Amino acid sequence: MKLIIASLIVFSLIILFLFALFPSDISVTRVVQIGSSRAKLYKKIADLREWNWNELVYDAFPSHYPTVYAGNRIDSNSIVLRNVTVTLVRAGQDSVFTRWQHGEKYFMGNFILSSPSGSETVLQWTLHFHVKWYPWEKLASMFYDKQLGPMMEKSLGNLQKLLETP
Repeated sequence: MKLIIASLIVFSLIILFLFALFPSDISVTRVVQIGSSRAKLYKKIADLREWNWNELVYDAFPSHYPTVYAGNRIDSNSIVLRNVTVTLVRAGQDSVFTRWQHGEKYFMGNFILSSPSGSETVLQWTLHFHVKWYPWEKLASMFYDKQLGPMMEKSLGNLQKLLETP
């Protein structure tokens, strides 16, 4: 019995040590080049009421975006849906910073705009996560890119279509 307890303690410490090697800060980033002016693009990301292109927000709605948009507390600074709250933290000339909260957990979102040419704008969207030292949280964080990346890509594709369609 002592051997079993000692083995479990040693095994637990080894697992804890291995997961301590995983990073606590995770980022998921996607980039798109949009054939639209910086001002039009900025308007779509700086005003949360214009986020009908965003699959992460759209997915949180129980039904169609415009229907819920009229019913919930949604303004240009925050969106509150089910268990997800998105708050505009700061909007600068070249960037928009948001805070996302799901229950007790929160993460930050950044949109960075740059215009290498006058007619096109490059948009970089990054979601930053800080995970606790718990092994199950660090293990789950390994899959954030696979879970969120495709939805971010689809969202940026929606935004691109929306702005490039005449």
